[in-house]
Amino acid sequence: MRKLFFLIFALLLSGPILWSQEAPNPNTTIFWDTSVSMKDRNLEKDLEVLDKVFQRSPDQEVQLLLFNIGIEERTYQIKGGNWESLRSDLEAVQYDGATYYAILSGPAKHPNIYLFTDGNRGLDKDTPDLPAKTYLINSSPNRDEEFLKRTALINRYRLMDFAAILPENIASLKTPVGSNKKLVKGKVYIDNVPVPDVVVAVKGMPGGTRSVVDGSFSIEAQPGDSLLLSSRSRNTYKVVAVEDTDQMNVFLEGNVFTLDEVTLVERRQEEVEAEVVTAYGKENKEKIGYAAQSIGDESITPIQTDVSQAVLNKFSNVTLRNDEDLSRATMRSNTSILGNNYGLVVIDGVPQRQSDSSRDGVQQFAERQNSQTSFDYVNPDNIASITVLKGYAATNKYGSLGANGVILITTKTAMASKKTGEPTDLARLTDNIYDEEKSTEMRRSTIRKSLEKSKSAEEAYRTYLEMRPSAEDNMQFFFDAADYFKSRDSELAAVITSSILELFPKDIKTLRAVSMVLSEVGNNEQVAAINEEIIEIDEKNVQAWLDLAVAQRNLGEYQKSLQQLLALQGNSTTPDLSIKSVGKTVNRELKNLIFRHKEDLNTTGVPSNYLNNIKYNVRLVFEWNDPEAEFNLQFVNPQKRYFNWEHNSTSASDRMKDEILNRYSSEEFEFYGDGVQGEWILNATYLNHIDLTNQVPLVLKCTLYQNFGYPDQTSEVIVVSFNTPGETKLLKTVQVN
Repeated sequence: MRKLFFLIFALLLSGPILWSQEAPNPNTTIFWDTSVSMKDRNLEKDLEVLDKVFQRSPDQEVQLLLFNIGIEERTYQIKGGNWESLRSDLEAVQYDGATYYAILSGPAKHPNIYLFTDGNRGLDKDTPDLPAKTYLINSSPNRDEEFLKRTALINRYRLMDFAAILPENIASLKTPVGSNKKLVKGKVYIDNVPVPDVVVAVKGMPGGTRSVVDGSFSIEAQPGDSLLLSSRSRNTYKVVAVEDTDQMNVFLEGNVFTLDEVTLVERRQEEVEAEVVTAYGKENKEKIGYAAQSIGDESITPIQTDVSQAVLNKFSNVTLRNDEDLSRATMRSNTSILGNNYGLVVIDGVPQRQSDSSRDGVQQFAERQNSQTSFDYVNPDNIASITVLKGYAATNKYGSLGANGVILITTKTAMASKKTGEPTDLARLTDNIYDEEKSTEMRRSTIRKSLEKSKSAEEAYRTYLEMRPSAEDNMQFFFDAADYFKSRDSELAAVITSSILELFPKDIKTLRAVSMVLSEVGNNEQVAAINEEIIEIDEKNVQAWLDLAVAQRNLGEYQKSLQQLLALQGNSTTPDLSIKSVGKTVNRELKNLIFRHKEDLNTTGVPSNYLNNIKYNVRLVFEWNDPEAEFNLQFVNPQKRYFNWEHNSTSASDRMKDEILNRYSSEEFEFYGDGVQGEWILNATYLNHIDLTNQVPLVLKCTLYQNFGYPDQTSEVIVVSFNTPGETKLLKTVQVN
């Protein structure tokens, strides 16, 4: 009886558990890759897989997720195995854009998951994150086999690769022999031009290689080795250490001779009376009775993009840190504990308001704004000379203001005014009269002309798809098509642009070009991902670190952006980056981020000098995808006079070399104060490329800020692309208030 009781009790306990068990959920989620590389898929193979799924579970709900860089969801109710509606939609899919697996994490609703993709993707580090036992299915012959296998192994997916049984894809059983060395790739320049036929060898090792027509080379070596590069025809050689990087850029100078004998010949020089700038104008250097150090405009290079960089390390006993404004320069020992130790800056004879070192870091925000001055508005291109005066005899004209030393800045504008008796702007110095009809002549590509004939965006897209098969080897085709659609359908423009990432090699200049176009149409998530990819390729690419911080700001990730900018400005990044050339931009982005989003930020520990924002009528930030591209930026003032900022191997060779070595490609300009009001025209002209084999178009981006630093600040991104030398494009007509 006791045994029977326990048996009944056990059945009562187990009964509800057995009765509550349910049949497996038959519903299915399908991820269907619609990127451009999937256009060659074997659709019948994919549909056969789905047909078997619906034979096994004829009644279910299907969630279809069509994806490339975006994702579209559709839902179907399958009854009695009838899935014709779903089949018809899959057969009608248009394939375009690049694959972005990051967007697949999260939207799946059902337990049975099928991912149809070929493994080709826009970004190499991008991988799908789906539950284990997901079916990974490929029918495209041009798949990324290694990626599919690795992804299935790591994530425990069930791989079905139909392309593996094709005769041309049957893998060889032979295993290649490994090597302890890695393939070092690089590019060699002589006199800032990439050149072929330069011998590249590992020092102390036999053999070697030669650079090809675009100056590039590859050779097996390892970190710690030294490369010997030599050219008999150019009479030059150089030994460089192999760096732990994916791309080495080596610069040599041509016609470097070794002399066996040198004869010195004395020649008497005529004595020339030396003059120096003082507080009272130019005077004889030997008669003034005190030291005055000066530099002229020849000592200020295009690399020095603000006046602080022009002064840095040029004068003895002048102390100025890399990230400090000129207003914080000290020229004598800090003799005052409570008083001010900063020097006086005088521009064209007018003393400027001084910063006050006695208030650094101790006063409230409003007081800091009133006690600190910034001179980053001074254009280095407009500086004729800079002179440093120290000591009472040199500075007594300025009284107590000059007690800590004086920096005299004379501008070219002021010098021109002295000759004519009236103010003269830089554009008038060369009498550049703007010819609007000639300067705004635009060329339209074949794809652009064809699309503009369309009566609707849908018709234009069909035209694009029809023309694409014959133009898939022309990157400019995709940029031109995206440019047409960006004002009509920004999402479609982004998809078209992203196709480049699957159809062309993903080098840095291509990635940057795509990133710029995507930033114009507001696809900041992709912009951030692309710059992370560039950093993976070249971790010292300072431009990518800066662009990543800007993309994070645009995504609303303000704290991430702040930390990134602070790390750049403080040189605390890992690895160490050369930020000097982009320091001005980093500084302004940092101050403006805090000014506009302070309530969303934790600014504890942020240096006080970043809490004082800068204000301009207009701020222009230019970026380009390739430091080897040659172009001009043209600024036309309201009086129809223009001046050019040149980026070419003739007048800006040092600048271009610095960009290549330090991995940046940007510059900025600003309009401020009185006299700039009116309509300005911004043009750009593509000149050429120092690598004549280059196939990547020049893409130029301009971020236009109006009322920068004010509560009503606005911004606009303008992107244009060039492929034909001599082509000029209008960037923007700007009304400056």
